[in-house]
Amino acid sequence: MDWVERILQKSCDRTLTKKEVLHSLFHMIEVNENTLNHIQKDTRDFGPELEELKQTEIRDLDFHLKYYRSLVNYINSVPENKILEQS
Repeated sequence: MDWVERILQKSCDRTLTKKEVLHSLFHMIEVNENTLNHIQKDTRDFGPELEELKQTEIRDLDFHLKYYRSLVNYINSVPENKILEQS
């Protein structure tokens, strides 16, 4: 995941810290979780076409949540000194 390290480094070059990048990812996770919960709890009958769209949206949100969480895990695993060495 060298590209993640490059993005993180560019973020650091633009004065964003690792903590700020993680904060942003946590915010995205929270927004996606809230949206997913809202969609899943909606019990209205939308008909088959819109139900299919609803399920697609649920799958998309679930994918993004997994993606953001994996980025958080990876970024957390990168030592601070490795980021600073690259600058």
